[in-house]
Amino acid sequence: MSPALLNNPGPLMLGGKPASTAVNDVIPLASDLVDHLSRANPTLTSLQTEAVRRELIAVIVQGLQVGIQLLDHRKLPTDQELDGIHTMTVQQALKGVPLSAILNLTNEGISTFRTLILSRADAEDSANLGDLNEFLFALAQRLHSFISISYLSALPAGSQLGEYSAGALVKAMLDGDDPTQLALQMGVELAPRYLVLRLLVNLPPIRPGARNGNHQRIQAYRDLSVAQSKIAAHFGSALLEAPAPQRGLVLIEGTPDWGTVCEVIQRARATVGVEITAIAENAAVRDIAAAQATTHELAQLVRRLRLPARSYRMEDLALEYQLTRGGAGRDSLINLLRPLDGNPELLQTLSIHLANGQHRQRTASALGLHTNTVDNRIKRIATLTGLDPALPSELLKLRAAMISLTFASTDVDNRPAKM
Repeated sequence: MSPALLNNPGPLMLGGKPASTAVNDVIPLASDLVDHLSRANPTLTSLQTEAVRRELIAVIVQGLQVGIQLLDHRKLPTDQELDGIHTMTVQQALKGVPLSAILNLTNEGISTFRTLILSRADAEDSANLGDLNEFLFALAQRLHSFISISYLSALPAGSQLGEYSAGALVKAMLDGDDPTQLALQMGVELAPRYLVLRLLVNLPPIRPGARNGNHQRIQAYRDLSVAQSKIAAHFGSALLEAPAPQRGLVLIEGTPDWGTVCEVIQRARATVGVEITAIAENAAVRDIAAAQATTHELAQLVRRLRLPARSYRMEDLALEYQLTRGGAGRDSLINLLRPLDGNPELLQTLSIHLANGQHRQRTASALGLHTNTVDNRIKRIATLTGLDPALPSELLKLRAAMISLTFASTDVDNRPAKM
């Protein structure tokens, strides 16, 4: 944008009024604009939820405000003034939305912005229309550059935009579609079987003074990306990464040695510096969709039961998986703990005692009690339920009952910390 335009004081005028008058009512305008763009843009249509709609409205409000600032004060936005657009761009990059879709959305927004402003122009404004076009061209350049940098900053180190096209193949496999034709078009030879590996990392602590948890999710995505790159370094071209929203899910060709897989994950954990939970299921290509659903269910089980962060397969979680199935068997197990309903402290003690491997000192420490108090509570549990945790056969029943109760109850205090 020419220095003369920047140095010329006062707002750009159209129709005898500041040109920005046509777009001053930013919130309803942004809402209407999102509705229009969502109908016209297939990417937005596929992502359209109320939460996404609110996010888009907030970002477009910010975009309108920086456009108004440019027209009224002849000032391009700073990076700080584009913070919301940066956050939204990073979030969409991490979800696998193509950069081209975001830039197209930006172009459509600027075009609509221009159309609304021109609706106020009359025959005497021809001299100012050239200035308007130069303003909006400068704004488009600024936003394109800023959004591209924000998008690329969110990608894993060393990755290329073209790599994300391979996500379409993995998506087809995960959706249960026949990937054969797509694989032929891409020149990829599919293996008969794959190990479906789902990786989970814990969210980092919330930063002091943070307005929301966006930084936690972004950091978790980065941790997953680093972990996946370490795994890819070992398995190379035999590994396919899933696109968002299945981030953290990878397909490893063949039936790799499980011990080797666990070692690679351990090395990734050491590199990232956070705990990593891995859930794996081996499947034929036609069964990958079912296998990924199973890994998702097992991941939920691990988190709900607060199991230690390590690598699991179905055989490691078969007992817990079966106990969490609904039905008469689970109801019968839960009924074993009904005598403790009026004694939440006993239920909590039992949960923690089981999680600690029946170690009375660790249980006492976790509850802030004396070991004698723990012993007394365990005796009361045995009296009320008729099941003594000191007896292996009855301990198994109590543990099974607690796992069943964990999935039937919404009371987090009833959930074991680790089992």
